[in-house]
Formats: sequence, structure tokens, C-alpha cells
Amino acid sequence: MSRHGDPRPTILGSSPPVKAMIALINRVAATKTNILIIGESGTGKELVARMIHDAGPLKDKPFIPVNCGAIPENLIESEMFGHRKGSFTGAVSEKIGLFEAAQGGTLFLDEVGELPLGMQVKLLRAIQERVIRRVGANDDIRIDVRVIAATNRDLEIAIAKGTFREDLYYRLNVIQIKTPPLRDRGPDILLLAESFLKKFSTRQGKKLEAFDKDTIHALNTHPWPGNVRELENTIERAVTLENSTTIGLQSLPPSILSGQLQTVETHASVEKNARGGSGTEHEIRLPAPDFTKGPIQLDEIIGLVEKTYLLKALEHSEGVKKTAAELLGITFRSIRYRLKKLGLDSSD
Repeated sequence: MSRHGDPRPTILGSSPPVKAMIALINRVAATKTNILIIGESGTGKELVARMIHDAGPLKDKPFIPVNCGAIPENLIESEMFGHRKGSFTGAVSEKIGLFEAAQGGTLFLDEVGELPLGMQVKLLRAIQERVIRRVGANDDIRIDVRVIAATNRDLEIAIAKGTFREDLYYRLNVIQIKTPPLRDRGPDILLLAESFLKKFSTRQGKKLEAFDKDTIHALNTHPWPGNVRELENTIERAVTLENSTTIGLQSLPPSILSGQLQTVETHASVEKNARGGSGTEHEIRLPAPDFTKGPIQLDEIIGLVEKTYLLKALEHSEGVKKTAAELLGITFRSIRYRLKKLGLDSSD
């Protein structure tokens, strides 16, 4: 994602974690040191790798990304190092590998933790000795490639389990960059959402200008387990479904709407009266229906409210259904039916 007309990709955001990450990117970009990028899925690890490549002396050289987990194990050596014609069944012609394709530039090894141990040995040799050998060949080829690796795994745990080589880890982990999860980026959430809104509105030829206040609250409070990728998909979906000029809650995915409806806020207010009593008010916040933006899914909303109250009653009764039914003013038979209907009870 670029800013101010700059065609090079860059991270959009001004939160402290992003500022710190960009500062580190700028410091290491001028070198050819190996880098390991760690972070959850959807946090922009490939984008960070491209920023490092584009900001340094290799910017006019190749940038070759490869998802290590997407290549079948029996083909990965050939993909990485190339092969000679006739070296195995299906090798009908000579082929250069990804290392040769990245010669003079950057090879980005995404999900490096998925590499099988046998390939890890060969990768270590390529990095240490700066030579590769095509499958079926007898001669080595010298390479000049900067390696940037990325993973969403904890490689130190993988080392302890014996599924990742410690020596390879230290070769890759000369400089480590952590991509922060979206939930830790505060004001960047709305900034990114607005950027995606503009992008997809333009692409779809719609005149969507903003988010309503309930939607902004939902976006800011959702935990975003899928990070920036989930946010981008959410906004694309909302733009596709919205018929107004403002994105409303009804255009967000059920997973986010469910989270909003299941956030039950308890407001305790002590009201001393002549009898010295106290009162507690329970409020569940629902999106106000706005039929000017199209139909709403009433059954879905009612189902979410019902599920919220059932779960809270079960929590309060420590799982005792008879007590939960009494708290809700329904029969034991009714709570059993409702739990089964919502998939919350699989007992006979």
C-alpha cells in the first residue's frame, strides 16, 4: 500500500509499534544482512520484506517471493535450486531455481518453518557457502542473494521439538523484525479501514464515503485474529453489500456482529432508598435498525441475542441447565431445545 503517490509498497500506520518497525526497516535496508520476519498470519510480513528490498541497494534487482509451505516436498529442491534435463521423471527440460532467479537481489522465503528437515540442510549450505547445485548436476553455481525469511511459527519451540535446525535458525535470524498484530495498532485500524474503503469503492464504482459510528466502534473493538488481511476482506465485503453512502453494521460479517452483540456490559448503580436497597441494570447493546440501507437479518440478530443470554445464564449457574432455565424464566425442556437449536448442546 503506497502513500503520497509513491509507487513502492509501504506500511500504512502511525501507531508506536509500526513506527518502531519502520525505523528498524530503514536501518537494515542498506545492508545485505539476512533477516527473519516473525508475526501472525495477515500482519504483512511479505510487505515488510518488499519494503526492505525497495529501500536498499537491491531495489533494481529481482525480488522473488516463495511460500515454502505451498510447494510439495518432492518438488521443493527442484524449485529452489533448479534441475538438469532428465534428472527425474517429468524433468523434460533444464530449469533454473528460485535462487538463480533471485541472483543479485532478494529471495523471500515465506513460512520458512514449513521446510522439511532435509531441505533445511541444503538451504543452510546455500546460505553459508553461497553456492547451489541443481538437481542432477555435478557442478556448483555461485550465488549472490540476500535471504529474507518469515514465519508465523515459534521457531525456538520448533528447534526444541527437533523440527527446525538450530544452525539454520541462527543463520536466518541475524536481524529479527516483528510485525505487530492489528489489535495492538490502535488508531491504525480506522486508518487502514478508510484506505480499504477508498480502494474498494473506487474499484466497484461506488460512492461510499465513511463508516457510521456503530461500525467504527465495531471495527475498533474487534480482536482481528486474521489481522490486516481480515480487515481488508471485511471492508471489501462491506463495500460490496452496502447500498448507502455510509457503511453500516449490517454490512459487516456475522463474526464481527456476533462479537458486538455478545459484549454484554453490566452497569452497576447503587440506589439507596428508604429500604437501603441497591439495583443493577444489565444492558445489551444492539445496532439500531436502519431500513434506509436495505433489509436487516432479524432472525440472525434475535438468534445472537438469545445465544448471549443463554451463555450468560449458564455461566452464572456454573453450567447447571435447570438453574439457568429458572434465571431466564423458561422451562428446563425449553432451555434444552434452545441450546440444541443453537448448537450449544449435543447431549441426547
